[in-house]
This record gives sequence, structure tokens and C-alpha cells, in this order.
Amino acid sequence: MKWNKKVMTAVLAAMMTLGTLGTSFAAGLGTIDMSALLQKHPQFPKAMTEWQTDVTNTQKDFQAELKKTSDKKAQEELVKKYNADLNKKRIALFNPLEKDVLEKTKQVQKEKSLDYIVLKGAVVIGESQDITNDVAAKLK
Repeated sequence: MKWNKKVMTAVLAAMMTLGTLGTSFAAGLGTIDMSALLQKHPQFPKAMTEWQTDVTNTQKDFQAELKKTSDKKAQEELVKKYNADLNKKRIALFNPLEKDVLEKTKQVQKEKSLDYIVLKGAVVIGESQDITNDVAAKLK
């Protein structure tokens, strides 16, 4: 009888230990919704307004230059040029916001002792902790 109690105690202790280990592994992965965080960034409305102005102005300039030529190769070069210019403007506007979001994400990662952070939806199997709201709170 004493032997059965010892075995049961050992089995129970092992189960509790394994349960704790499983929980700690699951807590090591966090997820963020980058799109939602960018939209919650305090500078996002200003950046978006600037971006829309840039797109509108670029389209006008592109259309004006496009009318000057009927050569297909020249038109293709114009498309490449204006796309590249617009892409540079987008990067200049939104990269600072993305860097700020990532810095705040690192802060939350440390606070929650998470090993990895991935984009929401990237976890196929397993559990993760969504820290989007925690990061958003730091953006304010």
C-alpha cells in the first residue's frame, strides 16, 4: 500500500512538472498584428495623408509625362521610374513607424519573457500569446 502511494505521488509530481513545462513552452511564442499596430500608431494618420498626397501627385506627373511619348519602351521606363520613386517615398514615410512598433514589441517581449515574436497567422500548429494590444498600449 505504501509503495502504491509513493508511485502515485511520483506520477502526480511528474504530471504536474510536464504540465508546467508545456505551459512555459507555449508562453515562449508571441504574435502581433503588424497592420493593426501600424494603424494604431500615433503618426499613422499624418503618414497616410502624406502618402495619399504623394500618390496623387505622382499619378498626375506620370500621366503628364506619359502623354509626351508613344514609344512603348519609353513608357515602360516611365512606369519603372515612377514606381521606384513612389516606393522610396512609401519607405521613407512608413519605416520609422515600423521601427517604432518593433521597438515597442521588443519591450513587451522582454516584459512577458517571450522567446519569439511572429506575425499573427504565422503559427500553424501550437499556441502563442497575442501581444498586439500590449504593444499598442506602448505606442500611445
